[in-house]
Amino acid sequence: MAVDLDRISDLEQRWQQCWQDVDLLPKNLDRQNQIEQIFKLLVTAYTRPDRHYHNLTHIGHVLTTLDPFATTLENPIAVSLAAWFHDFVYDPHALDNELQSAKAAGELLLNMGGNPELICRVQELIMATQGHEVMGDDFDRSIFLDADLAILGADPERYQAYSEGIRREYSWVSDADYQVGRIRVLENFLQRDQIYYTEQLFDRLESIARTNMLLEIEMRSTDPSG
Repeated sequence: MAVDLDRISDLEQRWQQCWQDVDLLPKNLDRQNQIEQIFKLLVTAYTRPDRHYHNLTHIGHVLTTLDPFATTLENPIAVSLAAWFHDFVYDPHALDNELQSAKAAGELLLNMGGNPELICRVQELIMATQGHEVMGDDFDRSIFLDADLAILGADPERYQAYSEGIRREYSWVSDADYQVGRIRVLENFLQRDQIYYTEQLFDRLESIARTNMLLEIEMRSTDPSG
């Protein structure tokens, strides 16, 4: 994918901001260098040429969706770090991307001297994106998962770009097989009582998301190569 320098600059500011006034890392001379090095690793991962949807645009969208809820989160730094790392490892051929992303986040943050309790929470949130389910009353987890799926409730043009991006990430799958698999994924979401757990995103995006997915199912049912 083409590298958008303006987007990277904006995200770098966000990355630096999330570390301010956070007593996560030891106060030593290497702290700033470590923060910058991890940002470079994140950019390298999310700008790989095979990242057509799970890229910096997606990370930026998740972060901006979370912005209005920053003051209501119990652990905003954990949610922010989970947003940054949740697709750090992404291989469409693999079935353990969430686990590998959680492991990578844990290793990098631990090497920086990170707080084990916070690292555990980051990993827990990343793993939650595997099934996109919330157990009990956990607003942080709910809004994080909702932000990850906010694209489903985007305007038609943006949703179409997302749909095409996912297809390109699975370009090695035949049209017929992709049609079956993609429709199954969409139908699984549609069969849920609700796609979004939080009242805020449910009210704003639920009906739009369901319309978008129904239209995609209709399109793929009549034109598998779409």
